[in-house]
Amino acid sequence: MRVIVLATVLAAALGSSASAQRGDYRHHSYCLKTGSGQECAFDSFEQCQAAKRGANDTCMQNSAPQNH
Repeated sequence: MRVIVLATVLAAALGSSASAQRGDYRHHSYCLKTGSGQECAFDSFEQCQAAKRGANDTCMQNSAPQNH
């Protein structure tokens, strides 16, 4: 009985992580470049500009997604 329960829990965990990896991707149009990296989470240039934290931060258009 324990083996069936364990197998069911394991199958559910593996199935949910696989669906999260392939179905939750969303391409955003703009990236915020900072001194330590970049964050591509903005749908408009204005959203990116509002998220700037320093004078050297810049907003740039995100390139087209590859293989999505």
